[in-house]
Amino acid sequence: MSSSEATDKTIKAADIADAKIAGKETPASDPHKKADAENRGQLSGDQSTIQETPVAPVGATTETAS
Repeated sequence: MSSSEATDKTIKAADIADAKIAGKETPASDPHKKADAENRGQLSGDQSTIQETPVAPVGATTETAS
C-alpha cells in the first residue's frame, strides 16, 4: 500500500468519525452503511427468523413427527 492510499483511508476514516461525533449522516463510503444496504431485505417473504422457528418437544424422533 502506498502512502497516498494510506492517506486516503485516513481521510475517509476521519470523515466518518467526524460525522458520527456530530450526529450527522455518514458519507457513502462508510463500510457500515454499505453493509446495512446489502443486508436489507434478507429476511423477506416466507423466510423465518430463529424466534419463529418451531421447536420439537424433548425426546421427539422422526417416527413421532406428524
